[in-house]
Amino acid sequence: MKKKYIFMIGIFVILTALLSISQSRIFVETNSCVGCGDCVDVCPVDAIQIVDGKSVIDAEKCILCEICIHSCTYDAIRKNK
Repeated sequence: MKKKYIFMIGIFVILTALLSISQSRIFVETNSCVGCGDCVDVCPVDAIQIVDGKSVIDAEKCILCEICIHSCTYDAIRKNK
C-alpha cells in the first residue's frame, strides 16, 4: 500500500510539472516592439517573424529557450508564467 501511495505522488508531481511547462509561453508586448528583428535573428527554430512591423512568435514552433527575451533591446518579449 505504501509503495502504491508513493508511486501516485510521483505521478502527480510529474503531471503538475508538465502542466506548468505547457502553460508557459513567450509573447511579444506589441506596444514595446519596434520590429528591429533582433529576436528573429537569434531564434534557433525560426519561430519568430516580423508581421506589420512587429514580432510575432509561433507558439507551435517555440521551444521556450528564452534566447529572444535576452536579445530584445526594448524588453518587448516576455514569458507568461
